[in-house]
Amino acid sequence: MALKPDASSSSSLVHNDVSPATPDSEVSTPAATTTGPLKASLISFTVPALPLSPPLDDNDDDVKSGGGGEASRVVSVSNSNNGDLLPTTVTPTHYDIHLRPDLATGVVSGSVSVDAHINEATDHIVLHAKCITITQVVIYQGASSKQLVASVDGSCVTYDTSELEMATIQLPTTIGECAVQIIITFTGVLSESMYGLYRCKYRDRKGDQSTMLVTQFQAKCARMAFPCWDEPAIKAEFTLALTVPSNHTALSNMPVVLETTDAVGSKTVFFARSPRMSTYLLAMVSGELDYVEATANFNDSVAVPCRVYTAAADIDKVQFSLETAVRVLELLVDMFGCAYPLPKLDLVAVPELEAGGMENWGLVLFRTVRLFITEQTSLWIRQKAVYVIAHELSHQWFGNLVTMAWWDDLWLNEGFATWIGIHVTDTMYPEWRRWDHFAIEDRQAALSADSLRSSHPVQVAIKGSADIDQVFDSITYYKGCSLIRMLSAHLGTDAFMAGVRAYLVAHAFGSATTGDLWAALEAASGQPVAALMNSWTTQSGYPVVSVDADFEAGSLRLTQNRFLHSGNVMPDEDRVLWWVPLGLVSSACASPVHAVLHSRSGEFAIPGSPSADWIKLNHNNAGLYRVRYSRDALRRLAEAAAAPVSPLPTADVVGILNDAVALAISGHVPTSAVLDMIAAFRKRSPEFVVWQILGLFLESLHQTWADRGPPALRERIRALARALFAPHAAALGWDHRSGDSPQVARLRAISIPRAAWAGDKLVIAQALAHFECFYGAPAEPKPFHHDFTASVLEIAVRCGPDANHARVRDMYEHSSRWKLSEDHRMAALGAMACSTNPEYMWQTLDYALSDHVLPQDLNIIMGFMVTVADYRSKHVLWRWFKINYQRLVARLGDASALLGHVVATVVGDFATPELANDVEAWFADKHTAAFDRTLPQSLEFIRVRAAWYERDHIDVDRWFASNQFE
Repeated sequence: MALKPDASSSSSLVHNDVSPATPDSEVSTPAATTTGPLKASLISFTVPALPLSPPLDDNDDDVKSGGGGEASRVVSVSNSNNGDLLPTTVTPTHYDIHLRPDLATGVVSGSVSVDAHINEATDHIVLHAKCITITQVVIYQGASSKQLVASVDGSCVTYDTSELEMATIQLPTTIGECAVQIIITFTGVLSESMYGLYRCKYRDRKGDQSTMLVTQFQAKCARMAFPCWDEPAIKAEFTLALTVPSNHTALSNMPVVLETTDAVGSKTVFFARSPRMSTYLLAMVSGELDYVEATANFNDSVAVPCRVYTAAADIDKVQFSLETAVRVLELLVDMFGCAYPLPKLDLVAVPELEAGGMENWGLVLFRTVRLFITEQTSLWIRQKAVYVIAHELSHQWFGNLVTMAWWDDLWLNEGFATWIGIHVTDTMYPEWRRWDHFAIEDRQAALSADSLRSSHPVQVAIKGSADIDQVFDSITYYKGCSLIRMLSAHLGTDAFMAGVRAYLVAHAFGSATTGDLWAALEAASGQPVAALMNSWTTQSGYPVVSVDADFEAGSLRLTQNRFLHSGNVMPDEDRVLWWVPLGLVSSACASPVHAVLHSRSGEFAIPGSPSADWIKLNHNNAGLYRVRYSRDALRRLAEAAAAPVSPLPTADVVGILNDAVALAISGHVPTSAVLDMIAAFRKRSPEFVVWQILGLFLESLHQTWADRGPPALRERIRALARALFAPHAAALGWDHRSGDSPQVARLRAISIPRAAWAGDKLVIAQALAHFECFYGAPAEPKPFHHDFTASVLEIAVRCGPDANHARVRDMYEHSSRWKLSEDHRMAALGAMACSTNPEYMWQTLDYALSDHVLPQDLNIIMGFMVTVADYRSKHVLWRWFKINYQRLVARLGDASALLGHVVATVVGDFATPELANDVEAWFADKHTAAFDRTLPQSLEFIRVRAAWYERDHIDVDRWFASNQFE
C-alpha cells in the first residue's frame, strides 16, 4: 500500500438480520482458458449456491497450493503469544464466497463455504467477524463422502465486543482432527467508511452521481465482508461470486469465468479460483466502468493483459498510467526472475480510497489523482504517479506472492516496495533523479521520526489490533527503504537481488519473516547479513558519527552515539552499537572507501592523504546516519559544497545540508552555522534538490520563530529567502524552454512560490495577473505552464483580494470549466486554506466538513493551512479543531487512521512549551487509540522546536543583525 498523507477506518456499524436469498442451482464450469503463467488447476471453479449445500467438490481436500507448499502450512510468527491472534485449532485452505450487496439499502447477504482442517479436537470454532451476523453454520466431515457433523443457528454464535473482532461458533459436539467443510450464511452491511466492502460515489455514463462497490481489506477488514481467518499468515485459495446490478462491470483478483442474469436487473459474476493468498489481498470492485488495455510481454513468450478501469468520462486520462503499468510489470518480471503469478492485471481509479494505492493481487486500486495523468498534469505529480504504480506492482511479488507472517514485519512489504518503486522509477526515468528526491523527502521523514524517543523499530511490536494501522508510517516505509538501500549498496545490487530472488522462490505462496530474508541474502552474498542488520531493525533510532579529523596526520577518529532531536541522550539510551558503513571520500579520493565502524570509536586513515583538503563520510547518502564534523573539517567541507562548481556530487551536498540542519535543531551546532552555509550557497549554481532543502529550512525557521520572535526578525528571514529564490524566479521565468531538464523545471516550480512566500513583489504581481487572465477566460493552453497552476492559485488567495477565495472555491467545485487536472483540482482545494483573513480561514475549515470535500481530502485543507498559509493560521486551526472535534470524529470515526493524520497536522507546527501543554491537557480525556503513537510524537516535536528556539534565538538574532538582505 502506498503510504498516505491521510487514512480512513471503519466507523461503528450495526448488525442487520436479513434472510438469505432463494438458493440458486449449483452450476459447475470447466477450468478457464488463459495465456497467463498460471496452471489451469489454479482457476478451476465451482459456482456456489445460497445457502451452500454439500457436496461442492469431491476434491476439496486436495491441496491446490499453486506451487507454494502445503495449503495448511501456517508460518509461526514472532509474537505468537499475542492474544490478538486466532487459535490454531482450525486452518482454512479454500473459501467459496458469494456476496449479494444491496447498494440502495446498504445490506449484504452472503454465504461462504470454507474447506478447512481441524488440527486438534474442539467443540468450537473461532474466526474473525466484524459488523456481521452469522445466521447458520453447517459442518461436513470428509472428502469424497461428506458426513454432516454439526448444524447450528445464529444463537450459537457469540461475538467479541473488544478490538479483537472475533466470533465464536459453539458446536453441539466435539470434532476430532479431520478435513471439514464449514458452510456459513450471514448478513452484513456496506461500510460507511473507506474500509471493508463500501460504497463509493462516482459519475456514471450519463454523468449522474451514482454508487460503485469497492473493497479495502488491508490491514484487518476482510472480516467486515465475510467471516474469515483474517491474519496475513493464514493463507488460502479463494473462489468468489458477486451479485451486482446488471449494468455494472464486476472485477476481482481473478478473471471472470461466468455471468448469470436474473429477472430483477441483477447479475451474478463468478471469478476463477485464486492462488493461495492472504485475506487482506482479496478485492472486489463493481460499477459502470470502461477500460483501456495493453499487453505486457515477457521473454518466455508469456503475455499478460493489463487494463486500467475508470468511469467512462475519465477514460482519456489513464493512457499514461496504462503504458506505465505495462513497462513496470515487464521490468519487475526481469528484476525478480519470476513470472507474474496471475493471468491478468487490472488497475482501477477509485474516487474514494483511503490510501494512495492498494496492491490487491491482480486488482490494484489507486486514488484518481495517481492514475489521471494528462498533458496538464504537473511534472511532480507525474513522477509520483510512476512511483506509486511501481510501488504497488512490486507488491505483487514482495507482499502478495510472499507475505510477512505478521504485521510486526510490515516493513518487509512496505520498505521493500518503496525501494523497488524508487529503483524502477529511476531506471525508467534517470533524468528525474528520483533517489535525490528520496534524500530530501522520504529519507528525511524517516530520520526525523526516528530521532524521537517515541519512535519504534522497523520490526515493531504490535500492542494490539488497534495498533496495526498506525505502523503504516514513515519508519516502516522510509526507514525500511533506507535500510534496504544501505544494505544493497554494501552487498552490491547483483548479490542483493540474487538473494531476493532466492527468497521469493523459497517462500512463494507462503509467508516469511525478516529472518528469512536475511538468510537468503546471506546465502547469496556470503556475508553475515543478520549480524550486520539486527540492531538496525530491532532497535529504535540511528547514530550520529562524530568526526575528529587531523589532516596533517591524515587520520580520523570516529565515534558513534545515538542521535536524538532533543540532543539530550541519556546513558541508558546510548547502549546500542550499529554497524555503520562509512563510505569515505575526499578531495583526493573520489571513489568511496568502504570501511565500517563496528565499535563505539575507531581510527581510520583519510583517503588520499596527505593531499586531501576535505573528507566526506556517507558517500551518496547510502547510510542511515548523521555525521557531525569537527569545526575545521566542516569548514573545509562546506567551502567545497558551496563552491560555484562543486567537486561534490549533489547527493553528498544534500547529506551535508540535511545533517547540518538536524544538528542545529538538536543543539549539536549553532543555527548560525547553518545560516552561514545558506548564505554561502548563493554563489553556487542552483540545483533543485539543494534549493529545496534551503527553502524548507527557512520556512521551518520562520514557523518556529514566528510566534516568539520580533516581527522584524520574521521579515529578515523572509528577506534571506527572497535573496535566494527571487533571482532564480526572475531568471527562469514562467515558461518552460525546450531543452530544460526535469531538474530545471522543478527548480523553476519551487522558486516562484517560495519567492512569493518571501514577499517578492514582482512574482506576486505576475501570479495575480496570471490568475485574473485565467479565471476570466478559462481555456487551454493556460496563460502559464501547468507546473505553476497550484502556485498561481495559492498566491491568488494569499496575496490577492478577498474575492479570490470564492473564485478558487468555484474552480474547485466546477473544475471542468477551467479544465483542471485532478491534481490541480486538489490544489484549488488546498489554496482555499491560504487566506490570511481569519474569517475565510474559519469558513474554509467548515467547508472541509461539507459534502463538497471527501473525507480522504480533508487533511489537504489542513495541511495547506499550516504549511503554505499565513503563520497565524495554525492557531485558528487549533481553535476550530477543538470546537469541532466531535464533528470530525463523526465524519471520520474515532478509530480512524485518518483522524490520527489530522491530529498530527493540526498540532504539527507548534513550537512553544505552552502549546505543548495545552495539546497534552486537551487530549487527556479523549479516546486516542487511533493515534496513541502519533500524539506523543507530535508533542515531542513541539517541545524539540521550543527548545531549539530557547537555545538559539540570541544566536539567530545576532546573525541576522550582522547579515542584511534586501
